[in-house]
Amino acid sequence: MIKAIFFDLYNTLVTYDPPREETHINLLKKHGINLTKKAISPAIKAGDEYFYRENSQSLVKNRAPEEQKQFWYDYEVAVLNQAGIEPEPDLVNKVLQDLGQVKYKMAPFNDVLPVLENLKLWKYKLGIISNIDRDINPMCKEMGFSPYLEIILTSHQTGLYKPSPEIFQLACQTVDVNLDQAIYVGDQYQIDVVGANRAGMTGILVDRDQLVDEDLPEGYRISSMSDLPLLVSKIASA
Repeated sequence: MIKAIFFDLYNTLVTYDPPREETHINLLKKHGINLTKKAISPAIKAGDEYFYRENSQSLVKNRAPEEQKQFWYDYEVAVLNQAGIEPEPDLVNKVLQDLGQVKYKMAPFNDVLPVLENLKLWKYKLGIISNIDRDINPMCKEMGFSPYLEIILTSHQTGLYKPSPEIFQLACQTVDVNLDQAIYVGDQYQIDVVGANRAGMTGILVDRDQLVDEDLPEGYRISSMSDLPLLVSKIASA
């Protein structure tokens, strides 16, 4: 029996405004490079995967200034390589300089709040498990998530990071459910889905742009949060 559903935050419940894909397309166009969203989306995904791997080993924000500068340089190299663009040092530095001027806000995906409301009405315990290294309670309140959540668990609070099983275990202990009674929904295959599965939960990948090509158990991938309630029902009745 499924009793709890936990979510990742970034790129699962909330997205960037303006979209990072749009920002990169516009900045690269400024430097004479034309890309489509189809080309840049997997590149941004590759950059995110690099960030999560590195940040789980050593918090980027706590590194020395020169190390942070090198990290973001390497991040942009990963993005450009994935997009099929030669990461010439001059181009990388110009793009990083331009990105530093962009002011991002966060916004909930349009399909999130209706689904949280439905799942709450169905009496599921809902929560967030995030590797973020700051307090996200104000953001969750601003996004309208707080009334639906029983727990917000972050690396900032716990010192634990996905895919370590300990952070998934702690979340379940906090809301008094067994690991096999919980689902975890996230956008990163290795960190979110594999991490949750290895901890004993059921991991579900939200792959809005169909970017992840790893084999998944049938049905354990959704392209919209709107698909989640039906999948949860199927898992619960299996």
